[in-house]
Amino acid sequence: MTHSPDHFARLYDGGLSIREVAARTGTSYRFARERLIEAEVEFRRPTISESTLALADDCARLYERGLSIKAVAARVGYSFQYTRDLIVLGGAVMRDSAGRPRTAATP
Repeated sequence: MTHSPDHFARLYDGGLSIREVAARTGTSYRFARERLIEAEVEFRRPTISESTLALADDCARLYERGLSIKAVAARVGYSFQYTRDLIVLGGAVMRDSAGRPRTAATP
């Protein structure tokens, strides 16, 4: 089934997420996103669910207690990168390899 970019745009502008548009049209996320780009839609900022925020808080607390990102990832069952993103979202201060808080480089 082929849908025009405008069809994808109407669904998205109607409040569906990109994933929901893809499911509704029987296409992949990537294909749906490409059609939305063709239609020149203005993308909404992604929303973060309460459960994701709670998971981020849990990951940040584990990290702050001294666990490495790899150890936190093993506990929660997610990839290293996603777990790192959750830790940052949870507000933890990242550490360097020596365990010191990372600081921003000064210009």
